[in-house]
Amino acid sequence: MPPRLISVMIVMLFIVANTSLFYTEILPRIRSGLPPSFNVDLADEAGNLRPVVNWKVLVRGEEFLKLRTGVTLVDNQEDEFWLWAEYSQPTNAGLKPARDFLGLKLMRNEFRVHRDGDMLGLQAKVQIESLRGSDFPLTLEISGEVSNGLLRPEVKVDSRLGERTFKLESMDVPVSGSVFQPFLPVHRVLGLYPGRTWKQPFFDPLSLAFSSGVAQGGLDQGTGSVIAKVRNDIVDVMWGGKKIPCIIIDYTGSDLESTVWVGVQNGMVIRQKNRLSESMEWDLI
Repeated sequence: MPPRLISVMIVMLFIVANTSLFYTEILPRIRSGLPPSFNVDLADEAGNLRPVVNWKVLVRGEEFLKLRTGVTLVDNQEDEFWLWAEYSQPTNAGLKPARDFLGLKLMRNEFRVHRDGDMLGLQAKVQIESLRGSDFPLTLEISGEVSNGLLRPEVKVDSRLGERTFKLESMDVPVSGSVFQPFLPVHRVLGLYPGRTWKQPFFDPLSLAFSSGVAQGGLDQGTGSVIAKVRNDIVDVMWGGKKIPCIIIDYTGSDLESTVWVGVQNGMVIRQKNRLSESMEWDLI
């Protein structure tokens, strides 16, 4: 056994190290007002075993788009993952009402996250063929990295007016590294309880594509912040032929309103509804 003085020094170093860890890593994540971290399942961390999740995107009760989401390892990395969502057109070509509003060829959104839940970067691509019944060929690409707590996105637009590149204003990223992207539904949200409220940076590539400011050289939609609040009541949602008790999160305060249903037992996201306008609401199931 080492001398008493050495033992005391070892204990003190242990206390100092763990106190520092608590204040720098743990406390910021549980502090009131911060958003939940991105969650990567252990199966994903162990070897990317989680299958792709298939969703339906409904507009006025009819299927509008198909959606696939998944988690994949970043190339040559053991602790970084891509959380991705890809929208494509279904084979049924008879869905005219919603498609008359928006002819979306493809939309793919990706978050690059660390296994502890911090966001490291993002990228997205939107390809539009028509808007409100008129030809509107446009491709929009966004990419950005998180550095020193700031996300600095860059936007590239290819339209009839030619190619343009813009830089968005830098966004403050919370310690947990979570940014709300309404068209990238995550698989799980943990740490929820009735009444929990937080503020979160907001980024929406589809609204950026819609914005008339994109074509004119400015970007006046699709970024900012939202306020998220967990409702007090727990509701049952039918899923897989069973009633699943769910917590509901409401996101408000930007160009788009979203509601997310999260399973109480395992934090799994069951449903998400995004309201684009008075007449356009996407129901992701």
